[in-house]
Amino acid sequence: MRGPKSWLFLIVAIITYFNIDSLAQDNWYVSAANYARYYRFKHSKADSAATRFQFDFFMGDFYAGGWYELKHVMKDSSQNLFNNLTSNSLTQRYFGWENNNLTLHAGTFYEVYDRGLILNTFRDDDVGLDLVMDGLKLNYRTKHVDFDALSATPGIGDPDQVWSPKNIIRGSRLKIKPINNFHFGGAYVSFVETKRSNISQLNARFNVDHLDAYVEYARRQYLEPDPDDFLRFINRTGDGTYANATAYYSYFTGFLEYKNYYSLIYPQDGAALNLPPAVNRQDRLLQSEAFNSFIQIKGERGYRGNLAFSWTDYWGVEFDYARAYSRDTLGLQLSEKFIGVRGNYYKDNTFYANIDLIEFTKRDETRPEMEIVYKINEVHSVILNAYMIQFEPTDSADYTEKYLDVTFARAPNIRVAVGGSLSNSETSGDPKKMAYIELTLTAGNHDLIIFNGSQRGGLVCSGGTCVYHPTFEGIRVTLLSRF
Repeated sequence: MRGPKSWLFLIVAIITYFNIDSLAQDNWYVSAANYARYYRFKHSKADSAATRFQFDFFMGDFYAGGWYELKHVMKDSSQNLFNNLTSNSLTQRYFGWENNNLTLHAGTFYEVYDRGLILNTFRDDDVGLDLVMDGLKLNYRTKHVDFDALSATPGIGDPDQVWSPKNIIRGSRLKIKPINNFHFGGAYVSFVETKRSNISQLNARFNVDHLDAYVEYARRQYLEPDPDDFLRFINRTGDGTYANATAYYSYFTGFLEYKNYYSLIYPQDGAALNLPPAVNRQDRLLQSEAFNSFIQIKGERGYRGNLAFSWTDYWGVEFDYARAYSRDTLGLQLSEKFIGVRGNYYKDNTFYANIDLIEFTKRDETRPEMEIVYKINEVHSVILNAYMIQFEPTDSADYTEKYLDVTFARAPNIRVAVGGSLSNSETSGDPKKMAYIELTLTAGNHDLIIFNGSQRGGLVCSGGTCVYHPTFEGIRVTLLSRF
């Protein structure tokens, strides 16, 4: 539902609940937020602008709302990404009823079942994902029982993905909590496209004293074309296990994570509707890492261990180690080693230093970082941040990027940051030296951020999905307002 139909949907919803006589006029309120961005590229002199206005109306047990988005995107031709895109629409609209333990929702929404092994829809502008669903959902919560159900069309929020109107996703979830420190349950999702994918899971969690543990198992049944006869389909299965345990005692805190996924992600093409936990500090799935190197794998298994020791409010040290292996015969690996130290060097002034090493079969990355905070007085402070990224690919020469920025802050209204980066070679047309200045102004619920200069591109990861952001050179203005 887009265009006039979307407006009609929202207007009917508002009129419906504004005419309920049983509700007093003083029992309603409105909330809104606006996120606006403006870019002007240095080389092409082209500009881009986008704004997202989110609004919600509440009256008694009823609510309605929507997202109005306007975009004009003109990418910088100097990066060989010149593209013009203009859109103007009500991208999300919804209404519902919520009373005590029950919520009924119609329209657009996002939903996550437990740890995301069988359903994980969300929006993340940093990686360009919008997995919003359009349909109906029900949520029921009591002290001992949680129940969820939905029926929707997925993926309508991502214009770069091609979803058929026949794509339907249906799911339900049940959690039983017989006692305060224990629960168990399960969920089921059916995704219909040209073929059906059914996926189900079981989970349990308990916490006692200083220990909290969780485990989830998922199983997928689906059809895929026979490689010898594309008119014939073959039954296939996939599975997934995720578990974690957290323990704390005195000055020590530690946790363990485990994952084992195979043919779990659906649909096979396009954005995934379930993104299981990555199980490493930088949120990078081995499957996504392999895909960025033009390698297809169907699954991975791995683990992560973390130990933190804090003997005062200021001093502490943290160790983190993660490793993943492909379940295919390709023998790909991804590991991460991290150590971080924070401390107090003078009065309330603090420092933080860490080193993070990523080792991938095709490439290694080393990321040392240090941050020093110096408080001039209760209002003014200076923050120095320096870090480096060193890439060691197996098929090319080493490449290094060094970053430094200094921030002056006057709480709570003003921040000025001056920084830059230096690389040891010009890659993809990027200059070796880059610099910028950024001003952040805060007034009540409004934040204005003005950036001028050059910002080096790089890999950005969220929820196991990683995309490469190109280098930006020019002016960027961002305004975030909450009403």
